[in-house]
Amino acid sequence: MRKDDLSGIELLAPAGNMASALAAFDAGADAVYCGLKKFNARDRSENFTPQEMSKLIAYAHKNGKKVHITFNTLIKEPEILAAAEELSMLADMGPDAVIVQDIGILAMIRDFFPSLTIHASTQMGFHNSAGLELASKTGAKRVILERQVTLDEINKMTDYGNKLPLELEVFVHGALCCCLSGSCLFSSWSGGWSGNRGKCKQPCRRQYFNAGDAGRKQGEFLFSPDDLCAIDLLEDFRKAGVCSFKIEGRLRRADYVSKVVSAYRLLMDSGREKRVQATEDAKNILRGTYTRKLSLGFYTDVSTKGLVRCDEIGGSGLYCGRVTAVRPDGFTASLAKRLHVGDTIRVQGLSDSGDGTTLSVLSIRVNDRPAMKAFSGDQCFIRTDKKVTKDSLIYKTGESCSDYAQRIASMPTAKIPLNLDIRLSRKSISAEVKNLPEKMRWQMELNLEEAAKNPLQNESVIKEFSATASERFALGETHVAITENPFVPASELKKIRRAFWQWAEAGITEDMTAWRRKESLRLFSQFYFALKQPELKPFQDCTALQKCEKNNTGTATARAWDEIHSPDEEVILPCFTTEDELKKLESGINDLIRRGSRIFRVTSLFHFELLKNKAVTIRTCFPLPLTNSLAIRECQKLGASGAQAWIELGKEELLELRKRSVLPLELYVYGRPFLFSTRAALRIREREISDIRNNRFFLRKDGKLTCILPDRPMKIEWNNHDFSRFIDLRNAVPGEAKTSDFNFNRGLS
Repeated sequence: MRKDDLSGIELLAPAGNMASALAAFDAGADAVYCGLKKFNARDRSENFTPQEMSKLIAYAHKNGKKVHITFNTLIKEPEILAAAEELSMLADMGPDAVIVQDIGILAMIRDFFPSLTIHASTQMGFHNSAGLELASKTGAKRVILERQVTLDEINKMTDYGNKLPLELEVFVHGALCCCLSGSCLFSSWSGGWSGNRGKCKQPCRRQYFNAGDAGRKQGEFLFSPDDLCAIDLLEDFRKAGVCSFKIEGRLRRADYVSKVVSAYRLLMDSGREKRVQATEDAKNILRGTYTRKLSLGFYTDVSTKGLVRCDEIGGSGLYCGRVTAVRPDGFTASLAKRLHVGDTIRVQGLSDSGDGTTLSVLSIRVNDRPAMKAFSGDQCFIRTDKKVTKDSLIYKTGESCSDYAQRIASMPTAKIPLNLDIRLSRKSISAEVKNLPEKMRWQMELNLEEAAKNPLQNESVIKEFSATASERFALGETHVAITENPFVPASELKKIRRAFWQWAEAGITEDMTAWRRKESLRLFSQFYFALKQPELKPFQDCTALQKCEKNNTGTATARAWDEIHSPDEEVILPCFTTEDELKKLESGINDLIRRGSRIFRVTSLFHFELLKNKAVTIRTCFPLPLTNSLAIRECQKLGASGAQAWIELGKEELLELRKRSVLPLELYVYGRPFLFSTRAALRIREREISDIRNNRFFLRKDGKLTCILPDRPMKIEWNNHDFSRFIDLRNAVPGEAKTSDFNFNRGLS
């Protein structure tokens, strides 16, 4: 690949279903990312059954493509064994990577399913060079960067592509979350639907009111960012050492995926001399997709400042009309743009608190006659049983596209690969199957002449053995060694190949091929059930305070790292530290240690890299999410001696976690946690806002971040002395009358 060549960089596309995956490959994607029905961050997507995923992986590999599987949610303690079973099944399928959020799941894959390549999800929140080092040391081969890092920061953390401990992947197109990745509680707080579990209800896309807007019927979209289109930055990403360009959109249809992939493929395959025209052509293709206003996302300071525009409706799509009348079986629309049967639309009521109603257009009537399409200026009737309201706005979010049903139905069932070591001489040929529990070796006697010219090539043997008629097996990784320069006629090579596969069909049983999966699962289960909780003594209760406040509670005191009064106070490290700020934080930590500070609170994984080999006590703290004993065990290996259980967990989940935790646990029992934080410039006039249901929220600036806080603090009343207590008075005062127990009683969904 030339230094200025983009074609060698991976183009990674979303696939919420099989049709989108095929559309992505057809349009030129090098790889797709997709999830099974469980444990992935797009619970609302159609997703894949195991059989579909197996077929897709086999199809991709046959065509020189790749499949990355999303396993990118937080896993609760009762789900650990189910997660292990899923991973053992994935290991058999042989995907090219597994994308993970949970540090405990990363450790499980690394230690028990090593054939799976680990990619650290953007949900892990890695955003500086210390994080990249930590990810590499814990077993990740690639990091998908936090979406709120700037291009300048990427260059600095990689030394302009010269300092990379692992592969880097960045998002280049699609919808953006307003919140820093992996720490959002907004949806969970608003109804128990956790974005960290793939169930986000997108409250950030709803309307909100400033405190001084009493009486207004319509609010503003205060947290809804524009979509990302970084097509102008691809060359800059290449120079920074990025190896994969990722398109967001597992909730989008095949037509959208096809257009976006084809646009980026067009530009990436163009030579430097044609890149200006190719960029314009690609942008013309993208104009045919139905998105919010496109931007450079958080990659530039200018874009970050204008990313959220309060007057823009939070949902995506192209405006194409308005509802003028409603009936129980549908509605009449006055069109401003063409609609076709098969298109997908979103009907947005003016007072809708959410993302409106999404439906596929299955029937159109114009002038009371059936029609396949209707045009601008037409009054048409669209049949649906979904409820819409008069004067709602209609947005097209997808077009009718190719029907992939026939292709999907004809995709062959995935076969079990047999990895072979083939040895061929003039006297015999043997094939040893390398991926079975016990050595199995096939041999056939030969009587071959020496080749006078055109010696037999290894590739010819592999190609012939690939032509199996077996319904169960396919050729896997194969090594060929040829000695004595045999002459093998084509007919003889076919005869040899048939004899081997007949032997394999007759002699290799299903139990033999499943042994690796079963053995890995057995070893993990044995390890997990042998975990015995040591005698754990809870550490001292702790109260977090702001700079000037005094602690009169009799507990330990914790403050932000730059507000420490005394070496006896616990040091809370910042969860987001840009590459520019990293050396200042490292210097500050060293200075605090010299002054006698000995207890440090890590709120992000990169802190472990900063504290390595230092004689300090490490405890985890919000917003570092630890939801299972494997995550806590991994933090122990990184140096932690105490752990704060994740704030979203419910009572029963906490009890299950306590049974297997290798570290003493702490519970966040009182405080006003930030529901999300962002680098976006929020255009909010008041410190207090409310939603359409009159739920109130507060805003607080924290350096470069704006944080959203609930109006009432979280309060857990639980007389369980197995947990230490963490009281957070940085944004709350003791004894507030109105409180919330968050998910404590309802549990984490």
